[in-house]
Amino acid sequence: MGRKFKQGKKEKADPKPKSRRRLYKRIALGSVVMLVLSVAMVETTSQNWFCNSCHIMGPFYDSWKIDGAHSETHCVECHIDPGVDSFLVAKLNGAGQVVDDLLNRTTFKPSASVSAMACMRSGCHTVEDIIASEPKNEKFHFGHEAHVDKEYYGLKIKCTTCHSHVEGSKHFRVDTSVCITCHLIESVEDPIVEASRANNGTKRRILRMKVRENNPHVSADGVLVSQLPADHATEENGQPPSECLACHDPPEKEFLYRGLMVNHEDFLSYGAVCESCHRGVTSLPNVIDDSSCLACHIFGIERATETEEMHRTHAEGKHKIECFSCHGEPRHGPEAQTERLEEFDCRRCHMNQHNIQRRTYLSAGEDAGGDDWSDETTLVSPMFMAHVDCSGCHVVPGPLDDKPHSGAMVRRAAAEGCDGCHVPGLGEKMIPLWQNATRSLWLKADAEYRRIEPQVTGGKARQLIDEAAKLLELVEMDGSWGVHNPRYTQKLLEQAREKIARAREAITPQEGP
Repeated sequence: MGRKFKQGKKEKADPKPKSRRRLYKRIALGSVVMLVLSVAMVETTSQNWFCNSCHIMGPFYDSWKIDGAHSETHCVECHIDPGVDSFLVAKLNGAGQVVDDLLNRTTFKPSASVSAMACMRSGCHTVEDIIASEPKNEKFHFGHEAHVDKEYYGLKIKCTTCHSHVEGSKHFRVDTSVCITCHLIESVEDPIVEASRANNGTKRRILRMKVRENNPHVSADGVLVSQLPADHATEENGQPPSECLACHDPPEKEFLYRGLMVNHEDFLSYGAVCESCHRGVTSLPNVIDDSSCLACHIFGIERATETEEMHRTHAEGKHKIECFSCHGEPRHGPEAQTERLEEFDCRRCHMNQHNIQRRTYLSAGEDAGGDDWSDETTLVSPMFMAHVDCSGCHVVPGPLDDKPHSGAMVRRAAAEGCDGCHVPGLGEKMIPLWQNATRSLWLKADAEYRRIEPQVTGGKARQLIDEAAKLLELVEMDGSWGVHNPRYTQKLLEQAREKIARAREAITPQEGP
């Protein structure tokens, strides 16, 4: 019998190579699809209409469409800097914005800065063309050469320093409040001061500013010179000009202003300068307080540095900080001048008219015991410590003594003012008591002064007697006879009598042994 052999099984082919090929095909196909989709998404998200797909962009898109100068410019050409890296960062940032929009985390005023690099991209603007261009506004003097790439107060001027979209239907315009802030506002010496909070008495820090004082450029014979000094604004002095003629000329034609015919040529022929009439045409700048800082930071004015450093920090960051975010919007012109007149400080003309009364009321005396107002030796008026101002006691209006028919009124002090805080009738009781006691002491001191003064010829006695006379005059000129500050007034009279006594001793011959 022949031997039977078992038929062997055929070996199966390895399926892995085919699976790998299919996988590679799928990856390649997926990559192509992803590439096509990515390109499509990049192209789609770069279209102007796509920016308007987000509901918060409606006002900005509408203002762009009617912007004559940039209505044909694509959004990405301004809002994305040149370069592949900037493009990729912008697209990744856009993906994050899509997530924010889906989760309803978007704000109603997004931050969309435009850099100088975007303005200067190929096919747009160039520094040479901008400097050579002439301004279209005939109302103001302006030249880009005095601004582009210049640095004033540590602020390097770029396109978006002046040009921006702040409000309204104009997509890109010049914010004139920047001009006023830069040219007409400046810091003061020791700008940071402490002020008490009204609610809890704690201290807060504020940063004060002021309007720059103009120094009219007048020739030696007193005639206004229209040409500005050669060094009115340079990189060396770091200050833009504040003279009126640096920005605009006087009107050439006669015009009617609120019923008054005004011809500036007449005034200029007299040698008048702009500030003769147009003083105070810039509104007082706002103080910068903690709220300005806390809008963005978790700290306040306590971290404020020098002006130049503050400007560099806030102007050269990733996102533009508008000037009015810190400085507010100062106004310049007739409306601002009217406002300044309403806020006019009478002390500019009526200088030191109530200086003696103010000194008496606010004074702590020479022996006040330092800053500890709880000390019994302090001579500070209790009314001042209770924050009572002049109107707390001067409550009865009456005509001026020297002009009774002018219609002018002044509030006079009366005992009724005390009744608003104290037991009724306390003022009628205490005011005569203070005044009688003060007058009695003053009359005694004055009599001693008149008796001793003729005997004084010079030396130490003369110095003492003159000091006593000033103290007596201070009490008399105050006029309240102790009411403004009873203890301080009494201390002044005691010091006067002491000086008179010492002067008497200085002129009395010493007895021998």
